[in-house]
Amino acid sequence: MPSYKQGIRIAILTGLLLTGLYYLWLIRNVLYPFLLGFFIAYLLNPLVCLFERWKIKRIWGIFIIYAVLLGIIFLGVIYFFPILMKDIDDFSARLPQIMIKVDLAQQQMYSQYNNSLLPLTIKKALDNLLLSLETGVNDFIGAILQTCLTLISHSLGILISPILAFYMLYDWYPIKDKILSALPGRWRPEFAAVAKDIDKVLSGVIRGQILTAIIVGTVVTGGLSLLHVEFPLIIGIFAGMLDVIPYFGAFLGAAPGIVLALLQSPLAAIQVSILFFIIHQLEGAVIQPKILGESVGLHPLSVIFFVFVGGELGGITGMLLGVPIAAIGKVIGKHLINLFL
Repeated sequence: MPSYKQGIRIAILTGLLLTGLYYLWLIRNVLYPFLLGFFIAYLLNPLVCLFERWKIKRIWGIFIIYAVLLGIIFLGVIYFFPILMKDIDDFSARLPQIMIKVDLAQQQMYSQYNNSLLPLTIKKALDNLLLSLETGVNDFIGAILQTCLTLISHSLGILISPILAFYMLYDWYPIKDKILSALPGRWRPEFAAVAKDIDKVLSGVIRGQILTAIIVGTVVTGGLSLLHVEFPLIIGIFAGMLDVIPYFGAFLGAAPGIVLALLQSPLAAIQVSILFFIIHQLEGAVIQPKILGESVGLHPLSVIFFVFVGGELGGITGMLLGVPIAAIGKVIGKHLINLFL
């Protein structure tokens, strides 16, 4: 049982933490370039450390990594950007036609459904289910559009974040030492242990999920191109981006490809469905258990729960951040108990 003084200390610390989080939330629009810069620096720091182990100075390692990334972006702009823009233009031009086909298919489906001999109670249940699905799809599309608008409005912060990341990478160790020196001496070992455990959790989740998303997006684009499905690059990028959402991303990313293939022919839709099934079976069997099992340390039901909670609180961004934040909270909670109780 904790003593009275320990209880007071926990209450004060919790109050200070909540107050700090509240004020950080108030200035979140100012902080996002720094948070994005830290995120980039965190992703690249292991590569910089690798160069250091090869006896290359940290500053030169950072320059090499930035040069390689700029080269990749340059090649992407030259080779893939024109293809992407052509796909977007073609898709925009074909969108009215696609919507007409979707409406016709929907009307045909409703006609067959209304003429079916299903009992009235089952029909009502299916009506409610279809209405819920339609509402969910509309909300999801709205969330994607809102996310795109947010990214556009934050374009200045996105542009300066790599510069902030450069300085964070260069001063990585001095920044870490200053943070530790600002803490009371008796807390430093515990804080270092917390940071180490959080890094262990996030390194597997963030870096692993990003790598997985790139692989999935590339394979989907290649597979759809081989199957002659329209707009493979758009669908591949969309599928890769959504793949970072645990469990649900696979289904959300597959839906546009299957729908567009279905508008071409039922056979194409079956082929695309099989393609996505094979890709995500391989992903689920080989990669996901390692990333979300060993690294995060959360039960699959907990992962699904926090994805739902994140989606409710923050839309798509919340779905992406729900599991990592929950895992960090678990680590911090465990260490707080060890420290004060």
